[in-house]
Amino acid sequence: GNHEAIVKFACRGAGRKGMPPVMAPLSDPNAVSNEAVQQSVDQCLRTICCALLDGNIDAHASGMNSIAQAIASEGGKEYAGGVIASLSYMRDRVGVPRDMKLPAARQLRAHINWAISAILDACESR
Repeated sequence: GNHEAIVKFACRGAGRKGMPPVMAPLSDPNAVSNEAVQQSVDQCLRTICCALLDGNIDAHASGMNSIAQAIASEGGKEYAGGVIASLSYMRDRVGVPRDMKLPAARQLRAHINWAISAILDACESR
């Protein structure tokens, strides 16, 4: 599949801007991915996908909370910020109708926000 490319794309959010710079703020084909956060972003996206496929976010809440706790405790605040930036980058770049239809995009964005909230909650409880 293409999950590795998707994770690498998402991790641009925690990476650095590419050279030469581009004018469109949401489109930087030269952006460099942050490899340090890739494993955590991958785990979050896999959990998001499982929750989407099951149609039951509650069934995956404990798994997402465990991932969020590990990100917050093992990685620290800056690392968690990188994971959040990566998930936000992905959420903000889902294109309708290029990538998916509007209802699917809304669900994906909502589930990404669910993961971000879990990480923020885990950071606050530390």
